[in-house]
Amino acid sequence: MLISTSRRELNKIIYTLFKEYYENAILELPNDMELREFAYQPFDAETYVRHLSFTNPDELKLFLREKVPLHLYYSSARYQLPQAKNMEEKGWLGSDLLFDLDADEICDLRVKRFCDGVEALMQCENSIEYVELTKDCMENVFGKALLIKDILKEDFGMDAKIYFSGNRGFHVRVECHGDCALLDSEDRKDIADYISDPSPPYEGDVNSPGWVGRLARGLKGVRIDQQVTVDPKRLVRIPGSINGKAGLKVYEVKGDTFDFNIQSLSPFKGYVAFLSYVTYSLQLPDGKIDLKKDTVVKLPAELGIYLSLKGLGVIKAYVR
Repeated sequence: MLISTSRRELNKIIYTLFKEYYENAILELPNDMELREFAYQPFDAETYVRHLSFTNPDELKLFLREKVPLHLYYSSARYQLPQAKNMEEKGWLGSDLLFDLDADEICDLRVKRFCDGVEALMQCENSIEYVELTKDCMENVFGKALLIKDILKEDFGMDAKIYFSGNRGFHVRVECHGDCALLDSEDRKDIADYISDPSPPYEGDVNSPGWVGRLARGLKGVRIDQQVTVDPKRLVRIPGSINGKAGLKVYEVKGDTFDFNIQSLSPFKGYVAFLSYVTYSLQLPDGKIDLKKDTVVKLPAELGIYLSLKGLGVIKAYVR
């Protein structure tokens, strides 16, 4: 089965860097990986390849040496036959519980549009759009992820982990077994509603339990992508993989703080010659970068790969 997805202009240099990364990548895989469906998006396709199955990490590593992924996933669900092409034939055994937070839904982001390389207010043919992310925004989104983690622990007795998505959001995951794994879509929707739109039956004070106390302390519901939580057969990004939309690594955030810095979140090092498609002064979390259309500039590889995957230019050369 193939699922349609959008694709940005890529080149052989980025492909080679991804290939080298996956040759030695340490991926965080579930202990029951033989029950999970795996999927990836190739560099040369606009679709996902699904219904893959691997019995151990070495099998997956050998596969990735031949099939370099732009994006890499496994299923939140466990199946009797994860490789079955028909979803009904897979034999659902239960699923983890997921929550997806995206900066688009939580922050007031500035979207820059470029026509013929120049910033423009109106749409045009072959326009380039770039979303400006700030440290403050990502810290805000991370704070919401921490709140969800606390709610799951305090109100449901569930232990959750927070993962940076590798782009502009976070995933909160509960590894479910027993009754938790067998929650159906309606049960999962109830939990999503509880977190995003709380309506306790009474008022209390700041010391009251649950949402009564949280609302008294000024906290509000968290905007999440409800479809991710409700769907028990969702694909999730593999921790340790690279998000092909930004070139940043998916990883578990274990502390109570998150620093959105492209150079520290990227697994790549060195320098690139970056040919810009736009003329603009970009304010990145790492600092300001001045770009000029059709002009090559030397950038740290982390930033050049990030900007290239965002569609703002192309990498012409790379040095370690």
